[in-house]
Amino acid sequence: MDVYNSYKKLMPQVKRPAKTLDQPKSSSGIIFYWGIKKEFKELGLHNILFSEDYEAEFNTIFAKKAIYHDPTIYLNITSKHTPTDAPPGCENWFSFINVPNNSGQDWDMFITEARENMILKINRVLKTDIRPLIESEMVFDPRVIENRTSSAFGAIYGNSSNNKFAAFFTACQFSKDIKNLYFCGGSVHPGPSIPLCLLSAKITTELIS
Repeated sequence: MDVYNSYKKLMPQVKRPAKTLDQPKSSSGIIFYWGIKKEFKELGLHNILFSEDYEAEFNTIFAKKAIYHDPTIYLNITSKHTPTDAPPGCENWFSFINVPNNSGQDWDMFITEARENMILKINRVLKTDIRPLIESEMVFDPRVIENRTSSAFGAIYGNSSNNKFAAFFTACQFSKDIKNLYFCGGSVHPGPSIPLCLLSAKITTELIS
């Protein structure tokens, strides 16, 4: 549970660090976990299919709070590295696009549109139709991400980093008002991403010990 939801859900009566918690939140993502009934030799462990207009994509996400019709797709296939992650002759696709965090949008509609646009884009790149190859599917959207991880609004990077002062408003590892209350993870110092989350945990354990 990130700092925002910790105060909102666990400590609603406690004075909250408003300047930190009320910072704009980062973007989120829609993830399609696809089981694919084929191996694609032209794909690797990490694959990025860029939008033709990266600036327009992110303007759509942050200014319009919507999803761009030509999204940048990050496609991770761990079975390329660990074959047992998928059945023989098959692949496991983690198919991710950047989307706004949850502010009440129609996510069911967004998911339908995103799925279609992603498939069309992948089909163009691979020069095939992946629709009949999708054996299984699971979808994560900002609502699911918030429910599963308790990240505020499904934001996957904590506070937004879209201004030069953002780093100075990152929550610290401990509460100044509540004794023995510590935080770690992407919503506190030093910030989001797996390496920084692990570093946050390391700093927190050193503070506690």
